[in-house]
Amino acid sequence: MKSLIERLPNTCKKQLTFKYFAVASLLVLLPLTANATVKSVEDSPNWLTIRDSLFPDTPIAEDALITLETPVRAQDAAIVPLSVKVNVQQNAPNPIEKIFLVVDNNPSPIVGTFDMTPNNGIANLSTRVRVNAYSPVRVIARTADGSLHMAANFVKASGGCSAPAGADDMLARQRMGKMKLKELGQGDSRALQLLISHPNYSGLQIDQLTRHWIPSDYVSDVNITLEGEPVLRFNGGISISENPTFTFHVDKGKSGKLKADVKDSTGRTFSSEWDI
Repeated sequence: MKSLIERLPNTCKKQLTFKYFAVASLLVLLPLTANATVKSVEDSPNWLTIRDSLFPDTPIAEDALITLETPVRAQDAAIVPLSVKVNVQQNAPNPIEKIFLVVDNNPSPIVGTFDMTPNNGIANLSTRVRVNAYSPVRVIARTADGSLHMAANFVKASGGCSAPAGADDMLARQRMGKMKLKELGQGDSRALQLLISHPNYSGLQIDQLTRHWIPSDYVSDVNITLEGEPVLRFNGGISISENPTFTFHVDKGKSGKLKADVKDSTGRTFSSEWDI
């Protein structure tokens, strides 16, 4: 039985070339039948490969430091909401330094990484992802001292990476790169939501008119700064949903000009600024 990646057309394989493709390539060694029988977070042979590739010889604790909220069964596999919450402030002695999002059974399982900073106040995050098959979804947080902490949920969804885009291609490209910032409220830190217009083509979708494969074209990097100081940096690939949405926090004592610099996989760059 061929693996999922082996069964893709050659044009699609070439499109899966983002930073973490090395991890996805290792999954070729795992049989497709194994993915089909995964029924829980613990029952996931792909995770063994991903873990050894990202975190070799490093223990990962499953404790109360971090939690993950996801639907049990997604209404739309191409737009699966998830929220990450942590139980430590960013001004603590050992704050969150980096967050990894993983969907075990996606063709490219590393959704992306988030570099966190003291300017966050708290390292809570929300976004929307594609889920291609019933799969464990994981968040792994690395603290400043290098220790790893994980939370995981099993999500029932399929076809998210190959689902047709929700908007007309011409309209999507006309709006590409436009951004909005919403303030969602304040507590110990200020919650902000960044919305980016981008079709985020995965390279696994077919044009419904021409029946040709649509080349991958996705947001790969987002760098958010406040008065030139780092707030949040995202690096990722095809598993983020179209029109990427990121909810993050800024320390309530901070104010000034917030800037988002966005780069996609084709090399396009976009920027927007707001006063907060």
